[in-house]
Amino acid sequence: MSMPALLTIRDLRIDAGNTPLLHLPLLTISQGELHGVIGESGSGKSLTLFVVLGLIAPQLKVQGSVVFQGRELTSLSPTDWLSIRGKEIGMVFQEPMSALNPQMRCGKQLLESALIHEPNREKAQALVDRKLEQLGLGELKERILQAFPHQLSGGQRQRVMIAMACVHEPPLILADEPTTALDSVARAQVMDDLQRVCRQQGSALLWVSHELDLIQRYAECVTVLKKGACVDQGPTQAVLGELAKPYVQELLSAMPHGKWVTPPDIDTPILQLKALSKVYGEGQFKVSALNEFEETLSPGETLSVVGLSGSGKSTLAKLLVALETPTGGQVLLNGHSIPSKPPTGIQMVFQDPYASLNPNYKAIDAVKEVVAFVDASAKIAGTTEAIAMKLLTEVGFDLRLSQAYPHQMSGGQRQRLCIARALASTPKVLILDEAVAALDPLVQKQVLDLLIHLQRERKLAYVFITHNLEVAQAISHRIVFLEKGEKKPLPADWIRD
Repeated sequence: MSMPALLTIRDLRIDAGNTPLLHLPLLTISQGELHGVIGESGSGKSLTLFVVLGLIAPQLKVQGSVVFQGRELTSLSPTDWLSIRGKEIGMVFQEPMSALNPQMRCGKQLLESALIHEPNREKAQALVDRKLEQLGLGELKERILQAFPHQLSGGQRQRVMIAMACVHEPPLILADEPTTALDSVARAQVMDDLQRVCRQQGSALLWVSHELDLIQRYAECVTVLKKGACVDQGPTQAVLGELAKPYVQELLSAMPHGKWVTPPDIDTPILQLKALSKVYGEGQFKVSALNEFEETLSPGETLSVVGLSGSGKSTLAKLLVALETPTGGQVLLNGHSIPSKPPTGIQMVFQDPYASLNPNYKAIDAVKEVVAFVDASAKIAGTTEAIAMKLLTEVGFDLRLSQAYPHQMSGGQRQRLCIARALASTPKVLILDEAVAALDPLVQKQVLDLLIHLQRERKLAYVFITHNLEVAQAISHRIVFLEKGEKKPLPADWIRD
């Protein structure tokens, strides 16, 4: 006799006015089940989690049934939800640096979440300590409790988020992209920890992810969404196997495989890094973030830099754009030392396009601003808009969105806009700092194809910073592994099965 469903979603419809956002005919989650939800941006993955947690915006129209442990969730009052969130349903958000309070120590935040449903302070602290032990942070417990979020690595911050979500051992855990932008080792550790904790406390996991290799490895069942509709659902091996439906096959084929680039046809160095070093602090607090790093890069060549959190990748990027001053060594662009202050002639495309763009600027204005800054004659002649539109066209930006604000665009369109802004200063070198980490497989493939095309057309050199080894292998001519600021051989545990 089968166990009754822990969560049952039936004929769920979410609309924004006359625009349908999500239609989910049926989704059932059993006790202890690990269930993945996949699909491209805008498919309704996060909406599914938000409706289960009662976080749907009031202007959206919700129809259908969401039953959790025999209780209809769509009719609950705000007061009713206070007894459910954290106690019965926990949530692991995508970006711990945004979800955690930057002004509170992690120990205080963990205790605060425990005290909501356990008023006894000693018992609440015991719950926090136990959960940190289960997540493998026992030896670092005192440091974790005293640290602010920015003082922890990405993997440690995500474990703090998991501890907060699981501190009361709720029957259902929701997780929204819990491993995005983590390095290869950290993301596997986080998923191992999340799976183990769910098993130990008997919790089910409803988990949204664009990382299909992790879904294949950890999820027992999977739901596939496309533009708000359920395309397929069932056991993971069946849904993602050889007989996968066409859309699922499209998602799987978008994952990086093999080599996508050809050798560059110019071997004259455009970028030279000579014994580049950066030391922070003094005395016993001195930390060598980068130690005599040397590389050369030619036009049309991509150098990928991979490594664990704190390995020196971001320090290297900051030195190249003069956001940090090197302790030693040189950065030569076209044989000349780069300026000590930005702009250096090297441009950066950041991981999070939404955070990179001014929310008050329309797309065309974001590019015009850069054009006017670097080309005074264009500003005088009144041609900045024409140049900006040409750049937007070159990167495949949807010109119908030229008057749109960042929040009105998809993740892929925002990243194309950021690339157009970077190109507006006619750089010869681009730093791509986790530029596709938060994108779903289809959009990631589109952006990578765009970058390869631009490289061929403009003879651009790329410094590609990434945690994804498959992406690095696909688009790179060379790969450098950083560990504690120094080049090292690629570790065996970075090579995935």
